[in-house]
Amino acid sequence: MKRGSTGARMMGLQLHSADFLHEDGVTYCIKREALDQDFTIYEKRDRQWIDSGLDQAVKDLNFAEFKRLGLLIKTIMDADQWIA
Repeated sequence: MKRGSTGARMMGLQLHSADFLHEDGVTYCIKREALDQDFTIYEKRDRQWIDSGLDQAVKDLNFAEFKRLGLLIKTIMDADQWIA
């Protein structure tokens, strides 16, 4: 983790998080193809990564699911474990 000019810690720019085992028993990761894109959250099912549906929650105006996935993304980012 880098430090800014004020000494505050700031996360470096990243593309793909390490696997994150959530308390719900599901393994998640976040990733994006390029630094100018938003993260997408994925969950592991049968050893395959499946899109968790953040974009669909936005399209469906499903605020509860959007909030749940958004908070999960923040939790994964706060863990600050990256593979790329």
